[in-house]
Amino acid sequence: MKKINEIDSAGIFFDASSEECRKEAKSFIKRLKSKNIQTWSVGYFDTEKPDENFISDKNLYFSTLKDFSFFFLPKSDELKEFINRKVDILFVFSDNDAFPAKAVIKMSLAHLKVGITDTFDNVMDLTFEINGNEPKKLIEQIENYLE
Repeated sequence: MKKINEIDSAGIFFDASSEECRKEAKSFIKRLKSKNIQTWSVGYFDTEKPDENFISDKNLYFSTLKDFSFFFLPKSDELKEFINRKVDILFVFSDNDAFPAKAVIKMSLAHLKVGITDTFDNVMDLTFEINGNEPKKLIEQIENYLE
């Protein structure tokens, strides 16, 4: 298992409906980029239209249910690209067990998948037991264990 300082690329999947999760995920992205780690991120809204407008760019894509097919499989080019990218580590800051979120994480070609215990146990390689979706605590555990 590679340490954070040894990886070249990372994917981050986070619950975009949580303001705290958005803030912590963006902060973590900045820390990874400061270490010259290429990052690609998806912020997922479990709705067709979020209450606010969020602007995506080439490294951070905000996804909604419109990005999924009738069978809740990824259909947007951005999601397909994210899934097919063979990043060293996929960090999952979400406890949203909606099928579209599960599909993205399960289908990801990441070499190592890291997140919280319970929600995605069957597809994660490394999990941390944290009460609720508290990204700050998850990041602390990731940094303690992988640095």
